[in-house]
Amino acid sequence: MKGVEPDEGFITIHFDTDEAGLLAGMVDQLAELLTDEDLIATSATGAHEQVSGDPFARWEAEFVQDAEPTVENLEQAGELDEMDPVIKRLFPDAYPDDPAASHDFRRFTHAQQRSQKVADANLVIYDLQRTDRRGRCRVPADHVTPWLKTLTNVRLALAARLDITDEVSADEAAQLPESDPRSWMYEVYAWTGWLQECVIEAL
Repeated sequence: MKGVEPDEGFITIHFDTDEAGLLAGMVDQLAELLTDEDLIATSATGAHEQVSGDPFARWEAEFVQDAEPTVENLEQAGELDEMDPVIKRLFPDAYPDDPAASHDFRRFTHAQQRSQKVADANLVIYDLQRTDRRGRCRVPADHVTPWLKTLTNVRLALAARLDITDEVSADEAAQLPESDPRSWMYEVYAWTGWLQECVIEAL
């Protein structure tokens, strides 16, 4: 990435080759994780379907824009699989010492939280799809907060897959050998953090 600069009513991100497509793929996988019925727990029976593969394994797949989910259809889809470490990071337990309060909190807030996360992700993808041939992506001022929130969510998902929980585990992930496929995942984790910092500095 060449940098981020303020523009009147916008910020402009100058991506290097393929970076916009890579980021769009990651954000798409985040939205899929939050909406795909194959990744949703079978809460009616109390059992959890096993998710086949890592939902972030198809980062470079071609993006196909779906209709934006609403709170209502997310409620109808069922609850997310809370056994998935990514879901645990994206929706931390508000009342870890009070199971009843925790259950009620999830029941009344998760659909709205999911809907907002997906709506934010869709705005990011919308902007990324309009990146020009020179790698310039213009982000309207009112999209900046959804961008920052979505980058945070992507990084939380990556951190979960990398088992990053603190500075020590982050340093360990940074030292992964190139032969470990997770080393590339860590590079993306670090890159999205840098992008997030650059966006904040451009405000």
